[in-house]
Amino acid sequence: MNESLWFDDLEQFLICPRRYYLEREEITSRWEKTVFEQETKDMMRAGFSVEKPVIAVELFGKTLVSDPQLVVPDGDRWKIVLKKSAKHFKNKYYLEAAFHGYVFSSAGFIVSQVIIDTPYFVKEVDWRDCLTRLFSVIESIVQLRMNDPPDPKPISQCKNCQYVLNCTEILVQKKDLLAIHGLNEKTRMKLVENNIGNLLDLAHSEGIKDISKESFEKMKKKAISLLDKREVILSKYEELSNGVFLDIESHTLREFDYLFGVLVDDKYVPFLSENENEEYRVFTSLLEFLDQTDGPIYHYCPYEPSRFSSLLQEWKDLKPLGEKIKKRFVDLYQILTKHVALPLFTYSLKSVARFYGFNWRTKLDGLKASRYFQLWLNTHDDSYLKAVVDYNEDDTRATKVVLEKLNTLRNH
Repeated sequence: MNESLWFDDLEQFLICPRRYYLEREEITSRWEKTVFEQETKDMMRAGFSVEKPVIAVELFGKTLVSDPQLVVPDGDRWKIVLKKSAKHFKNKYYLEAAFHGYVFSSAGFIVSQVIIDTPYFVKEVDWRDCLTRLFSVIESIVQLRMNDPPDPKPISQCKNCQYVLNCTEILVQKKDLLAIHGLNEKTRMKLVENNIGNLLDLAHSEGIKDISKESFEKMKKKAISLLDKREVILSKYEELSNGVFLDIESHTLREFDYLFGVLVDDKYVPFLSENENEEYRVFTSLLEFLDQTDGPIYHYCPYEPSRFSSLLQEWKDLKPLGEKIKKRFVDLYQILTKHVALPLFTYSLKSVARFYGFNWRTKLDGLKASRYFQLWLNTHDDSYLKAVVDYNEDDTRATKVVLEKLNTLRNH
């Protein structure tokens, strides 16, 4: 059977062609698991609306598989409904509309319009408007298969990617300045304009007039870290004391915090809300629990204090205790990026912890965890909930790994 392409494959290709290429075996096998196409066709031929329909057609030697949320009759044609949670319309919806509209129409079920339906707006899209781009993207995927993997290109989505260490290694082999964490295009161009075109040039340079001495020295140490494949201390810092580790999971669709994970004395304690109505009770229990602990409350990146601020704004009766606890928050990401250079182009928790040998038990990220939680709510299949809780616990333990490594580096 030809390789299958679903819309999320196109989306992944557009985000990162390299990751798409490296995951092609998983992508190729998925169509074999789909058994609903004939049922979809039978119901549509009978004139019925179909929830979660599946239709497939061939194009450029690929099997395009469309699986929108809903298809409804529209006279002698059909309307496809794509349900989203976004507050604003996204340009990628045009390409997605073209994908689903083309597949259904090519299968003999002519689509009049594609409807983007969210809790915040409903918009009809003419799927034909983006057909040229759709064909171009699919042709690019076809060509991709005939070549070597694309070169790495750091983007924001790299922070959760399992290939970060490999991509960093490739960039360093090429001595590419893109391997430097936090380097923006404007600064990179300043370096190039001053004949600093790669990591070796930067490691041996004494500076340029357009960049402050402090900033340049920091970049230089990052280049040395990458080339030598080791940590480099940027500036001195105090030893970090024992404390508590906190990680929060949020439901992206329903917009509530459903899981507060705490690691204290190496014991993981989850505070779980099964729905929005339990959030207040669970958050209160979390505050009372944290109030009984000692030391800093460590987290990684600013998400946890941001969520605390939002919740305390909503429930003002909890604000005195919540603000007291917030004073104990310590962001390990801020400490790491200020004081240590690592041989990585992204300093996300997953990248840093993996660099130190820590492995997550699941392949989830925050968004996928939210989807798993919703699947658990829908099915009551405890395997989904276990995966989410394991993922959250691993995040707290990975944060602890970062703290321990920071203390080890300081003492060397």
